[in-house]
Amino acid sequence: MPVLDTITSDLDWRESEIASLRLALQSSSSIQKRALLRAAWAMLYAHYEGFCKNALTAFYDHVARSGIACQLLPDATRLLALQKSINYMRKKEIDQIYSEVINFEENHLQSSPIFPEVDTDSNLWPSKLKKLLEQADLNTDKISEHRAKLRTLVARRNEIAHGERDIIEEVEYYQSYEEAVYEVLYDLAYQIDRRLSSPPYGDAEP
Repeated sequence: MPVLDTITSDLDWRESEIASLRLALQSSSSIQKRALLRAAWAMLYAHYEGFCKNALTAFYDHVARSGIACQLLPDATRLLALQKSINYMRKKEIDQIYSEVINFEENHLQSSPIFPEVDTDSNLWPSKLKKLLEQADLNTDKISEHRAKLRTLVARRNEIAHGERDIIEEVEYYQSYEEAVYEVLYDLAYQIDRRLSSPPYGDAEP
């Protein structure tokens, strides 16, 4: 399945679940609304983190299976792929390190990349997401644009998850965050599709 289809399918069910809770909000009483808004906030964060992790995982899985040599990757992506090998090499004795250095190109740079698991730290702050996208050589403008809302999303989700009495009063307030999250998620899907269609992964349009 093409990467964009995988990402789109993952986004579809998340949108459906968020939309279902939004419909429940519209027909709820004031007391129910407060509880549902807290639930909607926690769910919005869960889908924000889950989609970003799954989308980047699909991206790296595709790159790893594509047959591209590690040395052809963009600098930040190549460094990510070599991270485990370099850390392992640093722990060896000097003669073993020398042997690894001599054969590094053949053993690692000319081989297909091996990427670590995408780690969101269970708190996907905008700074963390920005770093993850930079490693994949993806544009981060949407993260910068919605940085304040993403920070509030994570912070208030943590308060809700830890049982604090964080009251969200207005549906419109919540929806403004939902809109910001969707902009980030849609842009991530677009960025991945665009990146895989461009060198070194694909041919750019003339």
